[in-house]
Amino acid sequence: MEQANILRKFIQGVQAMRTGDQGGEDNFGSDFMRLRRLSTKYRTEKIFPTNVGEKEENVKKNRYKDILPFDHSRVKVALKTSNQDTDYINANFIKGIDGPEAYIATQGPLPNTVIDFWRMIWEYNVVIVMACREFEMGRKKCERYYPQFGDEPMSFGPFRISCESEQPRTDYFIRNLTVEFENETRRITQFHYINWPDHDVPSSFDSILDMIALMREYQEHDDVPICVHCSAGCGRTGAICAIDYTWNLLKAGRIPEDFNVFQLIQEMRTQRHSAVQTKEQYELVHRAIAQLFEKQLLHLESPTNSELTDGMVSFNFSYTGNVSSIQTSSSKWDTPPPKPPRIRSSQVEGDVKEEILQPPEPRPVPPILTPSPPSAFPTVTNVLAQQTKQLTL
Repeated sequence: MEQANILRKFIQGVQAMRTGDQGGEDNFGSDFMRLRRLSTKYRTEKIFPTNVGEKEENVKKNRYKDILPFDHSRVKVALKTSNQDTDYINANFIKGIDGPEAYIATQGPLPNTVIDFWRMIWEYNVVIVMACREFEMGRKKCERYYPQFGDEPMSFGPFRISCESEQPRTDYFIRNLTVEFENETRRITQFHYINWPDHDVPSSFDSILDMIALMREYQEHDDVPICVHCSAGCGRTGAICAIDYTWNLLKAGRIPEDFNVFQLIQEMRTQRHSAVQTKEQYELVHRAIAQLFEKQLLHLESPTNSELTDGMVSFNFSYTGNVSSIQTSSSKWDTPPPKPPRIRSSQVEGDVKEEILQPPEPRPVPPILTPSPPSAFPTVTNVLAQQTKQLTL
């Protein structure tokens, strides 16, 4: 089947799920419950152990006691800055379309793991995507590990972090951070999405797609991972990884005939606990991918707007500028520094395909469950009922 027909088939399927044409009023919900039931089955069989995260010396390094990294895909930090350092961090590799370590999915750092976080970032020299705020609904979700533009540099053990520039965009910031360690200085780019409420989704995903498109301007290929984190490193983090993974397939013209989001996320959950954590996030992934497919169809049907290079159809979602245009004016930021030799962690053990349990979501105190005010966080929950316009080819 030609790529265009595959894209149309998927878009039609998402339309049917949204309108209930496949039976029932909430096809996304029933689909998502299937994932949870499969997760329960594989959890009871203990397919993917988390022995390292359960060790006494590592328990305090986990933000949520039920979100632990799988042993087979966990990130091992080889860089040591003190005798107390170990290789443990609550993080897992997630596969990309070509590489086994395309994403580092990790939790938001804790006060006692910020140094571990920067050890990992330094070792892999990667772009950071942050999908949460420091505080949400009155609860701390992530330790501040970076200064904002204009703030004094921050030090974490042997690492000194400065913010050289901060560019506000719709719903997210782009920060150019400098990291100093042992007389060496590197630039690290951070994308910080600020309007994605925990356990829910934004009402619009245009800015998410814009951020992902620009993210890939900085890190084009998945042979070097991108570090993605929210608070637990599974819900919002998983949604971003799933969208980016599919977009990479799309740009390469490699969407398989039997492509479906259910199988994609099921496979991701064999690598990181609870990837895409809620039904709302599951629906967001479908709708964002459908919008990408719509745009690709427009390009396929309009030769003047598409560009074929080495078998890859490439396009921008909404970002039309040049990467250099968002950098600070200092010439030292015109091009990224050469990447140093990377210390690679162990490869994933085996080619495991089984699914795992989505652990119970952390139980916050009751006020945390109160939905965000619309003025603070526009959510799909607030606006889906008002949306009547369907996706068009």
